[in-house]
Amino acid sequence: MASPLFEDKDFEEFVRRNDLRDWEPCYHPSSEEVIEKVLNFISPSDIVLDIGGGNLSFSLRIAQKAKRVFSLEVNPLLVSQGLREIGFKIPRNLHVICANALDFPFPQGISVAVLIMRHCQHFSFYFSELEKIRCRFLITNSRLKTDVERIDLQAPRVPFSRFPGGWYACRCGGVGFKEGGNPDQFEPVEVNDCPHCSNVKERT
Repeated sequence: MASPLFEDKDFEEFVRRNDLRDWEPCYHPSSEEVIEKVLNFISPSDIVLDIGGGNLSFSLRIAQKAKRVFSLEVNPLLVSQGLREIGFKIPRNLHVICANALDFPFPQGISVAVLIMRHCQHFSFYFSELEKIRCRFLITNSRLKTDVERIDLQAPRVPFSRFPGGWYACRCGGVGFKEGGNPDQFEPVEVNDCPHCSNVKERT
């Protein structure tokens, strides 16, 4: 059954105007398992950007561990709901921004970005923007879909044409297996310019 939101003309226009694709406009609360995996990657010295902060409940948990958190959410109704629930208990290290992450310049000094959005359609864009501000790590489930990973954004990447084979993961968000490698390989190799990249460029 379709969500009532998708039958709302104002919401349809909001989705179109903000270039939200597929299931991107739909908010799905994270499981406790996912939350704990993300928090295990966060240190007290980190300045975190939570891309798609939703109703702020996850951002609030991160703020209890990190030095500072910028929670970036495009949906004003989710933001207002979260702020209403937090009320005057909002911590000083949690900075809430209601804006489209495709338009808003990411703050300087971010050490870790969190992107828990399996249906994300703009992974390549976020990856590039985080690289520009010298963010070190991206914690996400957008690429592997079934698990949370911490990506070293500053690590060297192998051009796909020089990759001998095996499991790979690309900056565009694509993952796959190139013939010639070991199918029992556990960790994917970080690559550039994989076969999925052309599909991403066509959508942007």
